[in-house]
Amino acid sequence: MGGHATKNEHLAVQIREAVRSGELAPGALYSAQDLAARFDVSRTPVREALLRLADAGLVRIERNRGARILRADSHDIVEACSLRLLLEPPAARVAALRMTERTGRQVSEALAEMRATADDTEAMFAADHRFHDAILRASGNHRLADLVAGLRETITLHGRRTVPGRRDSGRVLAEHEAITAALTGGDADASEELMRDHLRATSSLLLADDAPATAEWTEWAGAHPPEPDH
Repeated sequence: MGGHATKNEHLAVQIREAVRSGELAPGALYSAQDLAARFDVSRTPVREALLRLADAGLVRIERNRGARILRADSHDIVEACSLRLLLEPPAARVAALRMTERTGRQVSEALAEMRATADDTEAMFAADHRFHDAILRASGNHRLADLVAGLRETITLHGRRTVPGRRDSGRVLAEHEAITAALTGGDADASEELMRDHLRATSSLLLADDAPATAEWTEWAGAHPPEPDH
């Protein structure tokens, strides 16, 4: 089952990259058969990958016709970032109060992975995902962890990533180290504040090349442009 899921995830990434490169055109309609032939797979994994991409807002399933590639909407990204800002800082507060030796170790291990992969964009991005997921699960709310994972996927499937790539890895690690110290030290106030500052900074940089989205994000979240990395 795990291998099956991994295959579908890999295919979803391939389709997303084809959209980003222009190989699959926004607005165009593609049948499962078309995509199966293009990516040399059967139609079953194509259908499952398309459902995943539809959940993330990258395609729209049209019954008995196929999937239409949707044009990336920056408003969707702003909404996803705004929801993360609403959900993750309070969860970090709860996680600090409920942190156990086991959950603290999971957060610390994810941070160690980030340090070890600082020169590998894809690996560090995956470790960053595990870091945030470990904190959310440490809060005891697994539905929340799944919800935020979906928000992150929406951002990623639209080709937007914040950590790493757009930020200096040293600064990113420093923020994560401060969050980890607050969490494992049981400092709920600092955990919440540091997570909020981190999400504001990364989301602001993620949207920095899109003026309308930046304006919407700044108005909605009260975010301030982060200081430039040195």
